[in-house]
Amino acid sequence: MFIHIGNSKIIFCSDLIGIFNITPPARKNNAQLLDIASDDALYKVFGNDHSKSFVVTDKEVYISPISPLTLSRRHNSSA
Repeated sequence: MFIHIGNSKIIFCSDLIGIFNITPPARKNNAQLLDIASDDALYKVFGNDHSKSFVVTDKEVYISPISPLTLSRRHNSSA
């Protein structure tokens, strides 16, 4: 199965590691993860919308304009 994470981008559920809130970073570790991903060019931003979440897969980190709660519901409904 797959999950739509915003702006016509889909990922396979089997690649999903986690869905996290981006505003404000709930933990210092989240901010560190985003910094590392941007340094390693693993960071993908979709659209001009306000970023609400980031989605971690086994290959990349995606910044999504969709709330983490909505993404979680989409993931749970696809399982």
